[in-house]
Amino acid sequence: MKKSNMIKFSAAALTFLGISATGVKPVKQPAQAASKRIKVISKQYVTVWANYQKGRHVATHLKKGSSHFVYQTATDSMGNLWYRIGKKEWVMAKYFNQVKSAKKAVKAKKIKAKSKKTKTVKKARSAASLAASWSAPMGSKARAKAVVSLAKQQVGKAYVKGSKGPNAFDNASLVAYVYKQAAGVNTGSSTKSQVKKGIAVDPSYGFAEGDLLFWGSKNKPYNVAIYVGDGKYVTAAGDQQGVVQASLSTYFWPSRARRVL
Repeated sequence: MKKSNMIKFSAAALTFLGISATGVKPVKQPAQAASKRIKVISKQYVTVWANYQKGRHVATHLKKGSSHFVYQTATDSMGNLWYRIGKKEWVMAKYFNQVKSAKKAVKAKKIKAKSKKTKTVKKARSAASLAASWSAPMGSKARAKAVVSLAKQQVGKAYVKGSKGPNAFDNASLVAYVYKQAAGVNTGSSTKSQVKKGIAVDPSYGFAEGDLLFWGSKNKPYNVAIYVGDGKYVTAAGDQQGVVQASLSTYFWPSRARRVL
């Protein structure tokens, strides 16, 4: 074997064994784990570059909504933050948002919903308790708010004719229960008695929170509801629907209204 070939063979053997021709073993860079996951938010395609300092762009573009792992971060001479998403693939950080893990996102959403529900329930109970224990005058906003809050809490419960609550109602017993519990007001247990309470309100002029709305004849209406604001009312609608919150309609406008607070 010639001397030159022998040298080449020796160098190749050394390289194969992990030893350089100079006799020094090269240091292998450890594999870097992904630090986070990011998602493209730019409306246009994002260009991928070979490096973050005056590098040439790679023939690759990232679409909006696509997600990628970040293996390294760096800042260029202009102060721009960059992410390395591949071996020689760099992108500018301003085109991305960090992606939360699915478990963390769901957990955060549940905690937020639970906190919101707890605050709503506490607020409703506080308002109802205050109104029931405080003998406020007619027209009191505190009592009206308490009535509205408690009425909304009954939505979803069953309709049972003759039932007086708290798990099921008919339209008159729903009104009687809510006004007694939230405001300490006795409205009577039938639409016939409830339509005589308080003062008359002209349906053509609109309603205030807590007003009683009636449909049917003047002295014996067939349905009653509690106005809860924003053009909506709560009523025990029937066997199929139960207690519902519905919107006022010109096709089903109340024939009478009474203000008892």
